[in-house]
Amino acid sequence: MLALVLWIHLGDLLTAWVYYGGAVPEVAYARLFRDMSVLLAACACLATTRMATSILLSLLIYGALVLLSLGTSATAATSPGIVLGSFGTLLIPLLFFLVGYYCIRDYADLRALVGCIVIIACLSAIFGVWDIDHTDFWIQTVRFPAYMTDVKGMVFGAEPDTGLPWNFFSDLEKTRRAAGLLAAPLAQGMFLAVAGLLVLATSRGGLRLLGVLICVGLCVGVWMTATRGAMLVGTIAVAGYLMTDGTLRVHKSIRIALAILAVLVIIVATQDILEATAYQTDGSSPGHWAAFWRNIEGLPQIPLLGYGVGMQGPIAAQGVILTIGGGEGAIFSVAYQIGIPAAVALLSFYMICLIRLWRAHRDYRSSFALATFWLMVGFATTLVTSDHLLAVSGSASLWLLTGGGLRLLSRAQGKEHHLLEAHA
Repeated sequence: MLALVLWIHLGDLLTAWVYYGGAVPEVAYARLFRDMSVLLAACACLATTRMATSILLSLLIYGALVLLSLGTSATAATSPGIVLGSFGTLLIPLLFFLVGYYCIRDYADLRALVGCIVIIACLSAIFGVWDIDHTDFWIQTVRFPAYMTDVKGMVFGAEPDTGLPWNFFSDLEKTRRAAGLLAAPLAQGMFLAVAGLLVLATSRGGLRLLGVLICVGLCVGVWMTATRGAMLVGTIAVAGYLMTDGTLRVHKSIRIALAILAVLVIIVATQDILEATAYQTDGSSPGHWAAFWRNIEGLPQIPLLGYGVGMQGPIAAQGVILTIGGGEGAIFSVAYQIGIPAAVALLSFYMICLIRLWRAHRDYRSSFALATFWLMVGFATTLVTSDHLLAVSGSASLWLLTGGGLRLLSRAQGKEHHLLEAHA
């Protein structure tokens, strides 16, 4: 599990460094080996692990609809590579949830996962402070543009002068964003937001002040990525957690005041970004709004099983075949490719996870369940704005935590039930 977490979040940087512009082309197969490992672990989970009926049913319905739509897409004009790549992205929530459910078998495993995520996040945030002023590192030392083009198949989205993806820059003046060890500013922002709340939730006693300081540092790291989605996720998650965490031995009104203060600090720190978004004076906001409304307008015309796997989403965009919808938003990507019933199945799974996490917090006062609950609430805002929930580096940590956490919490409920029966 820990090797997979390291691979997910450090893999692009290390692979690009070894690939070195094509010097070692065989390293490109490392991504395939990682994907096969995830697939095998997910299959092992389905074959050997008991799961709550509501979760299992929603996962199976969603997976079946993806496979059914894949079968109808086989005869389409879309190239097999785009179909296969899009198929993989659609299964990311299901696969990584199952991997977390299978690999995390006790609280020691969960603590190790949380510790690994926090350590990687801290190192990545520190590295981001350095890399934001050293663009030459990505161009000359790592030769990242060649890796993105040759291995990851980037056709569009490169900045002409450097060859780096445009998301390495926050505006047309080429103001750098921190990419960190994840080698992706958007994924870096989301990952640091996840780690920030985890360290806040798991710090106890004399370590709580240190946890708060680390959380603040990671929030600064999120700000350095200039990722609005991650800022929104972090704001919702931190504020919601502070308001509802009963382990904070202060009056509820003080917890609410702390949450409001945290929100105000974040708003002040991101004032320029918020103004640019509100007045659509930056380079991306008008396009995001236009894509959102195109997605909404096209929903009534979607066929029952969608237009086919590979007909929308980030993989399709690189293949120059994006002709339907607006092309942004994970839930829209699911609906346009495999149909509205599949989108409903995915949302149902998401809601079931939220409900079970909240009940676990209510029944067992689990800070981890509460933190994961608020992270999922925060990530829900990206369902209509981006494809983070269908990206490995952007959401794998969340799905691993959710899957593993729900398995441990279901075990706790089972033990309680057996104790009640024995007492009766």
